[in-house]
Amino acid sequence: MQRDWLSLPTRTVDRTRLAAACIGGLAILVQLGQVGNAVRSAAYHRVAAASIVAVVVLIVVMHRRRRSSWWSVPVLPVLVTLGAAGLKDPLAGTAIALAALIVCSLYDTNRRWLARMAGSLVAMPAAVAISPDVVSQATSWHSPSVLGLLPQIFLMGVLTRAFYLGLERQERAAARDARLTQAGHELLAVTDGAEIRRIGERTSQELVRMHPGVALLIAFRDTDGLRVTFGAGTPDGLAGHRLAGDVPDEAELTTLVPGFDRWHVDPLGGEPATAPLLMLVGGRRAVPVEVLDAFRSLSYQVILADEAHQARVELEYRAHHDHLTGLPTRAKFLRAAGSAIDGGDPVALLNIDLDGFKRVNDEHGHAAGDELLVAVAERIGAATGRDGVAARFGGDEFALLLTGPAGADRARRLCAELCEPVRLTAGTVRVGASIGVAFAEPGVTVADLLRRADQAMYAAKAGGKNRVVCYGAVVKDAVAV
Repeated sequence: MQRDWLSLPTRTVDRTRLAAACIGGLAILVQLGQVGNAVRSAAYHRVAAASIVAVVVLIVVMHRRRRSSWWSVPVLPVLVTLGAAGLKDPLAGTAIALAALIVCSLYDTNRRWLARMAGSLVAMPAAVAISPDVVSQATSWHSPSVLGLLPQIFLMGVLTRAFYLGLERQERAAARDARLTQAGHELLAVTDGAEIRRIGERTSQELVRMHPGVALLIAFRDTDGLRVTFGAGTPDGLAGHRLAGDVPDEAELTTLVPGFDRWHVDPLGGEPATAPLLMLVGGRRAVPVEVLDAFRSLSYQVILADEAHQARVELEYRAHHDHLTGLPTRAKFLRAAGSAIDGGDPVALLNIDLDGFKRVNDEHGHAAGDELLVAVAERIGAATGRDGVAARFGGDEFALLLTGPAGADRARRLCAELCEPVRLTAGTVRVGASIGVAFAEPGVTVADLLRRADQAMYAAKAGGKNRVVCYGAVVKDAVAV
């Protein structure tokens, strides 16, 4: 996609750079009218004019690339010196030096800015030194009029750099806050634990890209100690790495992430030696407090979102599962039955009622009865296989949904298994089961299927218990099998 160079930038820093490049470039080009040093040849005048134009070209290239180059640090003072030395008054070259320094201060790294400052301070005395006696009063490079310009150049360079760094911090803070806010909105809408972690990891990587020279490690504590689970701005392959000790030291972390020797260990509200989760933030220099706060805020957002997700899962589970046996409730079971019928596969619904359960309750107590229900639920759950659904309807009544043509045979096997002795804390007991089976037919609803299974179960009870009865497809009376 071709970039539209006519569109204005949206970031404050970029707009400031554009304005500085335009105004600074214009201020430098204006000095072309001053070319004409009386002691210089026409050839030198052309060199001076070319140098001034080259300074502007360098500024344009810098703006297009949005960064400065190392080679421009020694080149720019030379161009300023050559250009100023060709002016009618070399002191007028101060405008060239100041404009170039101000514009470049918006693109340089700290080291390049310091080196460029030194070059700018040298350029003006050098320009005067190679252009003596060209003004009404003789001027030397070390005269007060020349040296008095140096503090002004220095001051403008410092002020411009401070202004730029302030804008950069403001922009990063705004971008940081916006990304954290966006992550918070995303986390509120997520109902999947894996997606919560993906949002946290993606946001962490974006924060690291916003702050070059910063790295993040997340370590979880298990029975074997600390294990790295995620890294941003770090070498690949660290996930799964075991850290030595209850609290990692800087030397170990620097070995894992070379070049990062300033580390902050944050237990996120716990004790460093026992916290289940550690946030490890490293930097090539001291990590700013606001960056640590951003990672800490994101970590808390992810933790709270995960806890809320776990709470929702727990509430949903409790709402749709029996608290004693853990089997689905009637409502969840009937929804699954409706989906199976709509799918068109052969469906069998088993209504299971225990025989002799009241006797166990009366002889051994309700605790033994609960223990028996759990054991029965395990046997029914085992009979579901991969395509079935088991449920507890209440008391000693259970249900089982089976798909496939062998529903009656599986019901008989289950009946035999439920008649096997059950070992409880209070002793070994034996119960039976009366099972009614109904098969799905075209036009039969879930309510019809459940009613037919109920009728078949009552027929099994009436027929002597501990048996399976299937509801006939043609004869509408339950028939023992």
